[in-house]
Amino acid sequence: MWKQMEWQDFINIETFSLRQFLVVFLTSTLVIWFLQFLWNRRTLYKESFKLPGPFAPPLIGSALKFSGNSYDIFVSISQLFNQYPRLFRVWFGTRLFYAVSDPKYFEILMNSPHALKKEYLYRMAEPVVGQGLFTARSVPYWKTHRKVIVPTFNQQILNGFMDVFTEQSDILAGVLEKYAGKGEVDVFKLITSCTLDIICETAMGVQIKAQSTESSFAEQADKILEIITIRIFNIFYHWDSLFNLTPLGREFKAAAEELRGFTKKVLVQKKALKERRKTHELTVEDTPKRRAFLDLLLDINDSGDFKFTDEEIMNETLTLMVAGSDTTAATNCFTLTMLAIHQDIQEKVLAEILDVVGPNASVGLDHLPHLKYLERVIKETMRLFPLGAILVRKAEENIDIGDHVILKDCSIVFGILNVHRNEKYWPQPYKFDPDRFLPENASAIQPGSYIPFSYGPRNCIGLKYAMMAMKTLLATVLRKYRVVTSYQAIDDIEVKINLLLRPRDGYKVAFELRT
Repeated sequence: MWKQMEWQDFINIETFSLRQFLVVFLTSTLVIWFLQFLWNRRTLYKESFKLPGPFAPPLIGSALKFSGNSYDIFVSISQLFNQYPRLFRVWFGTRLFYAVSDPKYFEILMNSPHALKKEYLYRMAEPVVGQGLFTARSVPYWKTHRKVIVPTFNQQILNGFMDVFTEQSDILAGVLEKYAGKGEVDVFKLITSCTLDIICETAMGVQIKAQSTESSFAEQADKILEIITIRIFNIFYHWDSLFNLTPLGREFKAAAEELRGFTKKVLVQKKALKERRKTHELTVEDTPKRRAFLDLLLDINDSGDFKFTDEEIMNETLTLMVAGSDTTAATNCFTLTMLAIHQDIQEKVLAEILDVVGPNASVGLDHLPHLKYLERVIKETMRLFPLGAILVRKAEENIDIGDHVILKDCSIVFGILNVHRNEKYWPQPYKFDPDRFLPENASAIQPGSYIPFSYGPRNCIGLKYAMMAMKTLLATVLRKYRVVTSYQAIDDIEVKINLLLRPRDGYKVAFELRT
């Protein structure tokens, strides 16, 4: 009995000692790993201490500061840019981000061949648009695709889309009749349906009639942008395996599959149609009136100079679909809101439309160059509400920006909205003044201080397309309707970020038929 108890006590002591050893061993291993981790990154920490920035505990950095909904996140970002003007550092998890809001830095960095790479976080959009022009992180890959795609946006091809811009804008003007005189409406949904009809016909050569039938494409695209934003700022969602298990991850997957499934279906139909054209099986009714973006990509494949895979064609087409419909819709909505606040400017726009287009004719290609005041109104709107309010790149080499060196493999956050509203570059920044963009005034704008379509080699290739589409839609709508809003001033419009800039409380636009 005594011997049995002694043996049990010995076993218990041995077990306890083993547990102690394991705890000490694991703790020591973690401490050694952590110290080694810090030592290997000592240059990063040393350089980051030279710059101001928010408090950043080890491993998680300032990530918790960007929690909450899309409005709370953007408020936190804006506060940092206001607190630390020009240049500061942010640790997001274990990664160092340089945040810049000075046109001088924009000039250097956005034109640098070492800052063309998109930040790693853009990969979160890849399940939707793959490695399209917007998300492609490989610079050589992006350069090759951009060189091939840019010619598809030449002026002659864009001119061929004018009848689509006009037809769909006329349909929108008709749709708005049932909302006239009935107070503020969800104008974003109405405008998005129109821009989606435009982009589907010009990008894919198909009519989905979103303005007259129910289409979930725009809703799914907006949902995707919101989920991507939430995921970017939640470091725990950066792990695919964890994110995919969440309800948000499953919702994102379903929306992405729907958009890609739709695009794939159209691609298959287009390729079949192209084969029929080769064998002369097409009837006059089957022959498309114009070459859509998707047709042009397939033509490039046939030329033999470059070969896209089906996956790449889908990626580039979806990139244009999502970016093209959403950005032009949002800018149109912000512009209508600005004109609703500034009734005197709205009257000037109307006077120009009546003078250039007339009271009854549809907006035509020849009218667009003469709608100069309307164009200045759109540009001033994009100054106050740049949709890409924040852009992020990665430094592939050390980049000297004059008073600091951006370190290789770190990321760069560009505070576009902060610069666009900085009184140093824009006197009375919250005053809506389209005449800032008169030729004599525009020539004095500091380079890098106005970049609504990004800047440098990786700027947006759809600028001309967007401006043509927006001028057509706005001229068509404003000639028929006066717009009003309950917003009293620009300061009243609080903004959030769903990857792109959005008003927190909606656009609040009401339409009144002109007599």
